[in-house]
This record gives sequence, structure tokens and C-alpha cells, in this order.
Amino acid sequence: MSQRLVLPARRRHVIQKVRISGQRTLYLSVHDDPQPAEIFLRLKGPDCTSELIGLYDVIARLMSVALQYGAPLEKVGDLLAGAKFDPCGPVSGHDRLKHCSSVPDLIGRHLLVEYCGHDELAHAQVSNGSSSIHQKIHREVPE
Repeated sequence: MSQRLVLPARRRHVIQKVRISGQRTLYLSVHDDPQPAEIFLRLKGPDCTSELIGLYDVIARLMSVALQYGAPLEKVGDLLAGAKFDPCGPVSGHDRLKHCSSVPDLIGRHLLVEYCGHDELAHAQVSNGSSSIHQKIHREVPE
């Protein structure tokens, strides 16, 4: 059995806020030093029940534990990307992703595009001289 990565007590997170179909707001928070190892999801919206909010909390915890025990980030992203169910639709607030087929699809695509370099999954490409959120944060935060 592999060892679990012990995260520091103080750690930085990259937070991405997006709206799906103008209805739900998703806050995706990723601890990414040196790579994603902890994920928090907060879902808000007029029809978000406590059950739905709790389900996404459990999904985030499972992803975090899998990453801390060494699951490849690319595999985690691949498992989520492509899932199809509501809520789905246009995405606003994300520079590279403009549509999702579900919240897990959005999370998987976000991880694959921002951290694994899968630009082919993005709906908008990075302009010249620009970089992903992950690269910008690591360039701006001194070690």
C-alpha cells in the first residue's frame, strides 16, 4: 500500500469561480504545490439541495484522497471529463472552458487543461504570452 502525501498545515490554493448556465456557481479550489493534491468544491444556486452540495463535497474528498495516495492527476481528470447530466450548459468565468456537459465534466476538463496541458480539451486557447492559471500563480508567488 502506498503512503499518503502529508500536506503542510499552511498551503496555497488556486480558486476558480464559474457559473454554469447562469444558474449555479461552482468554486473549485485546488491545492497545487507542487501538484494538485487537495480539491474543494462549493456549489451554490437556487435549486442546490443539501444532498447535492453534500454529494459534491464527497466527490472532492474522494479526489483529494486519491491524489494524496498517488493517483495520477490525468487519470482522475479523464474519469470525470465527458460525464453527461444536469446541470450542464454554458460556462462563464473561466478563460478556457466555455461549455460543460456536467459539473464533473467541468472539473475534469479544468484539471486536464490547467494542470496536464491538454489544450485540445479547452474551448478557448491561451493567447500568445499568456499562460494557465496554474502557471501564473506559480510565477507570481515567491518560493
